[in-house]
Amino acid sequence: MQQYASRAGRWPLALTFAALAALGACAEESVAPPHEAPASAKLVAQWDTSVTVTVTNTSGGTDVGSLRWAADRMRLWPGKIVFDPALGGKTVTLDSGLYLIQNVEIIAPATGVTISGKDQFRLINSRANLTLTNVNLTRGYNEFGSAIAGVDVTLDHSTVYDNRGGTAISIEKGITLVNSTVSGNSVLQPAIFYLNGSTVTIDNSTIAYNAPAAGIGNFGAPYPWAVVILRNAIISNNGNPKKNCYDTIGYTYVGSNLADDYSCGGVAMGVGDPALFPLANNGGPTLTHAIPPTSPAYNQGFSCSQATDQRYVVRDATCDVGAYEFNDWTKVTLAIDPTVKVDAAGTAVLTGTVTCTRADAFRLTLELHQDQKVGKQVVDVHSANDIPVTCGTTTPKPWSAPMRLVAGETFQAGAARATAATFQTPNWVVPSSAAGAVRITYGRK
Repeated sequence: MQQYASRAGRWPLALTFAALAALGACAEESVAPPHEAPASAKLVAQWDTSVTVTVTNTSGGTDVGSLRWAADRMRLWPGKIVFDPALGGKTVTLDSGLYLIQNVEIIAPATGVTISGKDQFRLINSRANLTLTNVNLTRGYNEFGSAIAGVDVTLDHSTVYDNRGGTAISIEKGITLVNSTVSGNSVLQPAIFYLNGSTVTIDNSTIAYNAPAAGIGNFGAPYPWAVVILRNAIISNNGNPKKNCYDTIGYTYVGSNLADDYSCGGVAMGVGDPALFPLANNGGPTLTHAIPPTSPAYNQGFSCSQATDQRYVVRDATCDVGAYEFNDWTKVTLAIDPTVKVDAAGTAVLTGTVTCTRADAFRLTLELHQDQKVGKQVVDVHSANDIPVTCGTTTPKPWSAPMRLVAGETFQAGAARATAATFQTPNWVVPSSAAGAVRITYGRK
């Protein structure tokens, strides 16, 4: 144990040794005799090396059809634990944590499932390969891996949040985050904690608001080493004081990555505040941090390997960095007033309103046309203009533009037609236009 002393300065010495002891205890934990498998399951086991067990209720105990009951079925062979689609959006509050010794996939419906503890125990202890898909993990507690203590873990479209203890996720060999979020965990060591020799891949995922320790980090002796691959990832707002990554030893950067300090690598890593919105239900199976279109994460990804985001929203070629792909486009509604008045100077004034789904600013391009008979011909007398506008979400905002003609031309009282269209808009504003018949009027002289 003396070889670890040089790293003890990272965290309190007692806690560091306790973490290592806890990890060893995980590996040495005895396995209770499995429950007797049903006859049908025994038949399947004779012909297949894996099975699928379905969770049919939200019981936190070992009732038939519960999650803990399903985990017990996995004591004999690897396989999948799936949830009945009727449980989509529901929460399973466990009476005690899950203990898995086989390779297991836990797959929730497209609407997600939340697995919650009672702030008293670790949610999942896995001694083999574990994959979680469409799952929220919350309210776990342990001095080492309050949500997950595992060997090799994959989080797919999943979120680990609001767990407390030494770490949120503790890994022996490797972890892969794909379109996933680790956020808001109260931790005394890095939220994602990995041992020497681990391979860590964070792909289009977000690690944020974990404190007081860093977002990710490892413990090794005598020197830390691991393979850490960041690909279009956000690691921000972690630590108190702020510290997103404990160190950058073994880091590889792919695409565009973003942190709001220099602890994850100031040259290869983009540095800036991603302006994350609070963790919330933004659609999809699990909770996410949305971003505004003004975020430095917006449209900054490249070498994008994920076709969708954490909510299964399709990503474009320049994917957004992190787990969330912005798709809350500003929609514009334009209206043209039916009456066009000519002022004292002889200039027609075109008016209307604009309303947006968010406050934004851009320009409008406007045209006013009138067919006039000149001799035996019909001539299109027209004027064009463009004006800056701002819009909001509450009430339609009026706009007004003078529509002037070249010398010698005038608009006549009577029918005309007008068009309005958005112009020079930010790329998050959906183009909009309006057209309609208007009537030109002259005021009393």
